[in-house]
Order: sequence, then C-alpha cells, then structure tokens
Amino acid sequence: MASINIGGENAGDAFYRYKMPKLQARIEGRGNGIKTNVVNNAEIAKALERAPDYALKYFGFELGAMVNYDKKSGNSIVNGAHEAGRLSELLEGFIKKFVQCYSCGNPETVIKIKKRSETIELKCKACGAVSEVSPKEKLVGYIIKNPPEDKLSKAEKKVKKAEKERLKGLEDLEKKRRKEEKKKKKEKGEDGANGEDKSPESPEGGGEEDEDEDEEDEDDVEWLADTSEEAMRKRAAEQLSAATAAMVIQGNIEAEAEAARLKAEAEAEAARLAAAEEERLAAEAAEKLAAEQAATDPNVWAVRAMVQAGKGSKAVADALAELPVKGGPAARMHVLYEALFANAGAGAKLTPLVVERKKYLKAAAADPASQLAQLVALEHLLAVELPERSREAPLVLKALYDSDVVAEELILAWFHKATAGGVLEVPAEGGARVREAARPFVEWLEQDTETESDSEEE
Repeated sequence: MASINIGGENAGDAFYRYKMPKLQARIEGRGNGIKTNVVNNAEIAKALERAPDYALKYFGFELGAMVNYDKKSGNSIVNGAHEAGRLSELLEGFIKKFVQCYSCGNPETVIKIKKRSETIELKCKACGAVSEVSPKEKLVGYIIKNPPEDKLSKAEKKVKKAEKERLKGLEDLEKKRRKEEKKKKKEKGEDGANGEDKSPESPEGGGEEDEDEDEEDEDDVEWLADTSEEAMRKRAAEQLSAATAAMVIQGNIEAEAEAARLKAEAEAEAARLAAAEEERLAAEAAEKLAAEQAATDPNVWAVRAMVQAGKGSKAVADALAELPVKGGPAARMHVLYEALFANAGAGAKLTPLVVERKKYLKAAAADPASQLAQLVALEHLLAVELPERSREAPLVLKALYDSDVVAEELILAWFHKATAGGVLEVPAEGGARVREAARPFVEWLEQDTETESDSEEE
C-alpha cells in the first residue's frame, strides 16, 4: 500500500518521517442505497494516532451524510457516492484541525479534553505547545462525548504497578500479623494448662477422677490481657496499621467501582446521543436529497446518477446525446457541466474537479461544435450557477486546454464573441464578468500564438 507524507504542505519532502497510507475509497451499491466504503480508514487512523470513527464522523459532518463504523470488521461507510479525491481533501482538513500541532506542524499531538469548558486541546509531544481546537467544529462535541482511550506512559505504568504491589504487601503483612497473634494465644493457653499443680498422692498424675478435675479447672481459668503501658501502646499501633491498610484497600475498591459505574453511564449516554445524531443526520440527508432532486432538472439528475454510479465516459456521452433537450449542443453540454460541477462543495476548487472528471468532458468533445458548446456551458456555470467561482475561469480554461478538451482557436473565438452565451440566456453582465476573469489566460494564449507566428516567419 502506497504511503504519503502526513500534511499537504509536506507532500514534496522526500525525507519527511511521518507517513500514512493513501486514502482508498470504493463506491458500492446503486440508487438510493449507494454508499462509499473507505477501505483503509483503520490504517490511516492508526498512522494518525486517532480513533477510526473520528475522521469518518468528520467526513459525515462536512458532507452532510450519515456514516457508520463497525469496530469488529473495520468497515467505514459514508452514505452517498464520494470520490477518493474529495475524501482526501476532507482528510487533509481533519489532519490540520485535529492532528497537526498549530505551532510546529508536527502530527505528534495528544487530545486533551477540558470537560468544564467543553473544549479540546492538542498537546504536542514534539515542541510542547498546547493548541485549542475551535469549539465551532462539530467534531469537537463528538470527541468530548467519545473521548480517546487513555494510553499510560511508561512512568505512569510504573507508578500504578508500584501502588498495586504496595497494597498487596499491606494485605500480606496484615495476614501474617493475624496468624502470629493467633499462634501466640494458642501457645500461651497450652503453657498455662501444663503449669497447673498435680496432687502429691498421685506422682504419675492421678487416675481418671483427677484428670476430670484438671479439665474442669482448665475451663475455669480466665486469661487476662497484658495491661502494661508498653503492651497497650504496641497493640494500639498494630490495630491502627491494620485499620489504615484496610481503609486504603476498601477506598481503592470503592473508587474503582464508582469509576466503572460512571464510565458505563457515560458510554450509554454517548451511545444514545450518537444514535440520535445519526438519525438526525440521516433525516437531514434524506430531506436534502429529496429537495435537491426536486429542484434539479431530471436530465441533469440522470447524468449525475450515471457518474456517481461509476459509468464509463463513453456510456455517459452516448446517454447525453440521446437526452430529449432543446437547444442543440450547448443545451446538452449545459446538462453535462451542471451534472459534474454544480453540486461541488463550498470548499472544493473547480480546477481539480475538472482534471479529475476530464474523461467525461473529453468524450463529449468529439467535434469543434461540441467544444465550443462546452465553453458556453462553462460560461453559464460560472455566471449563473456558481457566480462566486467566476474568478476561477482562467484556471479552469487552462485545465481544459491542457487536457485537450477544447482547442486554442475555439477559446479565442468564444472570448471575443461576447454574445456567445446568449444561446443559454447568460446575462450580459455575468458573461462580461467571466470573460474579464479569463482575460489573463486568453492574453497568454494570444501572446504564445504571436510568438509562434514570428518564429515561423523567421
């Protein structure tokens, strides 16, 4: 399994010692039951020294999807179809917020929970810095309810072992003292019985009658405790030592029982809250999906479902050509671009998505008319669907150019024809805004063309 450096800023460092497996995702199922299996989530969590469900929950919060982690099998499921590239971007956000030290950037941090203020801190084992994670992050609440397992250091283990041995020693001493005390009482009783006077008329100890009398005398003997000051002080010290040991042992037993009870209650409450949260997220996801489906063009929804199901680029292009849409190639390319990019997340960049899904764009760009139609569809996407992304126009155009989706002369022709977007009813101000953003790339193309012309003339 390929390993990569932890943290995007360290991607190019060949000698970086903190590694993790590259995220692998597999889309399973179809229709409403489609889901994404993060195959190596457990291995990634082990490399990051975080619980496997933390990163998975972060994906769910960011994507608005329900997630499920099976501790026994290690299966990590995110509802819906999500490509590995998108999940890798989210994983990078998780690492920056919940793994890397905010001071030195190393991923050698330990999560510390402050229950009173309901916040969490990252304590760096490399530089010693303590960084507070923003309480606005949804995952903070989940981590507080599901704290990481305490991993004792070697020193802490030694202290705990020494305390256990000390308590065992006290128990052994108490048992030995009781045993010796019992033995002394027994010996003292036997000595008293042997010291009784015998009858002078019976040198051998007398007959049966004398023996009966001796036994009766022994029963009548009362043994008195030593009441001297020194003996009383010694007995008091022994009793105090035994009582102290018993109190320590009993106190530890009660404390452990109370801790176990509180832990069980906390786990039950956390499980209840987690189940309620998952139900809420599932309801929100279903509601969001229904609203999105109702608000989306059926043709766009059909193409998007094919892409999410992992259909080949040729199959998508063939289905696109057969769609019952009016408006010619521009309308069909509008359906394709909206299906591929209109639902991009708030933090996702368009350029990586274009590169990632270029096979669908290339399969649909069979002739110059289709290529020009894609440029008009891109103009509509940036001017109408995603106006806040219009500044990404030069980068997206360069990605299309580098991927051989559209030719250079068609980009120049589209740029200089301000009314090209009219076929898709792109507002004039929106089209002008997109062209102004794309100007640096177009000027670079024109300059490159002039340079090539000069070289050919020479």
